[in-house]
Amino acid sequence: MPRTTVDLDPNLIKQLKHLAADARQSMNQVVNRLLSSALKRELEVAQERSPFQWNVVPKGAPAPGFDPASRDYMDLLDESP
Repeated sequence: MPRTTVDLDPNLIKQLKHLAADARQSMNQVVNRLLSSALKRELEVAQERSPFQWNVVPKGAPAPGFDPASRDYMDLLDESP
C-alpha cells in the first residue's frame, strides 16, 4: 500500500487514537475506514448534482439581443430560491 504524509491537527490525532483503541484496530485501519466512508458520501453527493451545461449556438454567435457589457443576466445565475 502506498504511503503518504499528512499533517493532522493534534486534537484529531488524539481522537483517532481513542477510536482505534476502542475499536481494537490500528490507527491506520481507522483512518482508512473513515476516509473511505467520507469519500463515498462526497462522491454520492457529487453524482446527485446536475452537471452544468453550456448552451452553445452554432458558430459561437451570441443570442439576439444579448449585450455582453450588461450584467442583467447575473440575476439569472442567482441560485437563491
